[in-house]
Amino acid sequence: YGTSRQKIIEDLKPILYLYPTEEENIKVSFDHPEYLETTYPKFNKEWNITAKTDGSLYDANGKYYYALYWDEIGNKTDFKTGFYVDKDNAISFLEDKLTYIGLNDHERNEFIMYWLPILEKNGKSLIYFELTDEVESYNKINISPKPDSLLRVIIHVKKVNSKVNIPEEKLEHFNRNGFVAVEWGGVNYE
Repeated sequence: YGTSRQKIIEDLKPILYLYPTEEENIKVSFDHPEYLETTYPKFNKEWNITAKTDGSLYDANGKYYYALYWDEIGNKTDFKTGFYVDKDNAISFLEDKLTYIGLNDHERNEFIMYWLPILEKNGKSLIYFELTDEVESYNKINISPKPDSLLRVIIHVKKVNSKVNIPEEKLEHFNRNGFVAVEWGGVNYE
C-alpha cells in the first residue's frame, strides 16, 4: 500500500449511520474493499440493508443494527495542522469540535465514549480531523441511493510527551439535509 497507507492502527473504528427520509433499501460499497479488515455485519462486496428514518438498519433476515462497522488499513497524516489536547480538556474539546463539525447527540456520545479513554490514557495528544473530501480520496464510499448529505470524520490521535504548538486545523461545518449518511472513526498512532 505504500508508505502513506501503513498499517498503523491500534483503533480504527469506522461506523456508518444512515438516515433516509423514508424507509429505503440501501447498498453500500467501497472503491477499495481490500482495505477493509473486520466488518459487522459481514461485508461481501457490498452491504445490502433496509434503513428506517430513525437510523435503524436491518439485513435481509430482519436482523437489527444501529450502524455498519468496519476496521480498515488507515490513511496516515503528518499533523501539519490540528489541535493539542490534554486529558483535562478532552471532554470539552470533543463536545465542542464534534458539535461544530456536525455530529448529532447520539453520534457525538458514541464517538466520545470510544475516544475519551484513549485521550485520557495518553495524557497529552495531537489531534487531526480527516473530513469527508480527504477520506473520500483515500477510500470512496458508494451508497445507493446516493445520500443528499455525507459526512465522514476520522480522528487521528497521537500521544505526545509535552505541549506542542501546532497550527490550528480549519474545520468545516456539515449541514444535514434530506437523506443523511454519517461515518466516524479514528486512528490511534503508537
